[in-house]
Amino acid sequence: MRYLIELSGESENLAKAEATACALNHHGIMSDGRALILESDFSSSELLSRLALAWSVSDFMFSCKIAELDGHLEKLDLPGKSFRVRTSRLDPIHNPGDGTKLSRHVGEILGRRYKVDLVNPDVELRILMSSDIHAGILRGEVDRSAFEARKPENRPYKHPISLHPKLARALVNLTQVEKNQILLDPFCGTGGILMEAGLIGCHVLGGDIDQRMVDGTLQNLSHFGITNPDIRNLDISEWPKVHEKVHAIATDPPYGRSASTAKEQIGSLYSRTFSTCHAMLKKKGRLAIALPDEKHITLATGFTLEGMYPVRVHRSLTRHFCVFKKV
Repeated sequence: MRYLIELSGESENLAKAEATACALNHHGIMSDGRALILESDFSSSELLSRLALAWSVSDFMFSCKIAELDGHLEKLDLPGKSFRVRTSRLDPIHNPGDGTKLSRHVGEILGRRYKVDLVNPDVELRILMSSDIHAGILRGEVDRSAFEARKPENRPYKHPISLHPKLARALVNLTQVEKNQILLDPFCGTGGILMEAGLIGCHVLGGDIDQRMVDGTLQNLSHFGITNPDIRNLDISEWPKVHEKVHAIATDPPYGRSASTAKEQIGSLYSRTFSTCHAMLKKKGRLAIALPDEKHITLATGFTLEGMYPVRVHRSLTRHFCVFKKV
């Protein structure tokens, strides 16, 4: 199936990488800014249940230049008797108000063969206006309100420096972990990453050197319905001694500002982290990690860097979301 995905604007490159990783066994990809065309064996419902940095998923219909649009519309067969049109202006080359004009124009052409129903149509034609025009039959929208409901301030055990759930989910998705596989977060903090992994059906395994964080993680996971988590009070280097290899690792380790490193130098901590993650991952397993500086990538011995995506948190802090594959 070929899908048209409307990516969100938080971080275009990260959003594209997340969507591509979610498809797992995708066969091809074409991107036009925040409009992503992806061919995958996955169902639209599977994609919608995982994506965080996207707005919608549609069955791809066509792409064209604006001047070619009428010809495509004349040949378009809709899977229903009634329709409505919604547009998204993704590129500043289109002026404010162009979307409304385009919706009306498309409605007039398709209205010659189908009934317009703005309330309860059989199908919704979603048109993304980027450098080109991209059209698809809407299959669903990402429930972004659910991510907002899981923000740190809405959890029983709170910590202000936790990743936003959207970014935590993206980090999980970048590992390409599958349902029922084990995902490890050795710096679990208050459990934000494990929460997102559990909600997509992973078995969650986590640890922290602070027992208060372990207790808080268990409290938060229980609150959001994550059952049977395995959370331990451990230093990062202890994991290979106490647990078998895992399918994926997603983590946001301390970086020496508000997060405690137990007085250990960042270089030493990250060197131990990469070494432990390599030992804990199965063959060809992936590590998705948020780094405070790209210079730490050189510490990732035994890994291939598959992607790095800078995300600006605020004026003085940029996190680097990196994906490594074990070699």
